[in-house]
Amino acid sequence: MNVAYTSMYKNEKKSSLFKNQLAEFDIQKIFVDLPTKGTSKKEFQLMLEWVQPGDRIIIVSLNHLGKNYREIRDRVISIHSKKVHLTVINSNFLNFETDNTQFNKLGFQLFVDLLEEIPRIKEEWNRERQILGIQRAKENGVYKGRPTLYSANSKNLKARATYFQVKDMLLSGFPITTIESMTGITRPTIYRIRRELEE
Repeated sequence: MNVAYTSMYKNEKKSSLFKNQLAEFDIQKIFVDLPTKGTSKKEFQLMLEWVQPGDRIIIVSLNHLGKNYREIRDRVISIHSKKVHLTVINSNFLNFETDNTQFNKLGFQLFVDLLEEIPRIKEEWNRERQILGIQRAKENGVYKGRPTLYSANSKNLKARATYFQVKDMLLSGFPITTIESMTGITRPTIYRIRRELEE
């Protein structure tokens, strides 16, 4: 049995486009999740309970399964655990259905691993871009870094008052532990202020 699923926007044009893309398939039932503020997809869960081993779930695009790669990965795995087939219309290369069962399992596992790795790769790529941008800004003399919160020139009046309080307590000989508990700021910050006094 062929079942279609989508996470639909409240848009008639997209709704009709979705139905047109499914026209070539013999669809017995369609599950549609409308936009919600949370991540809950009630129709998706109902679909998993409804399908039987050997059925086929058809989606137009992977992004219909979730808002991020981890969510997509988890839902792909949950579909696979039901022993049903998954067809992604705009990504035929993801349809692991050859005569070689071992190859199909390997292809699926590689796909799941890739979904797991993509967020980490993107995070590293963004971090590298940020570092490169900072280096270029420093070379051009426009990078000033993050302003120090607890300082004599802090724009945060409460933080500036705390800075002077810590300074006075250090000069009066208060222990670091006492200053930390009374002011609520971290030890590294207190040590940094103490170094400023020693310079």
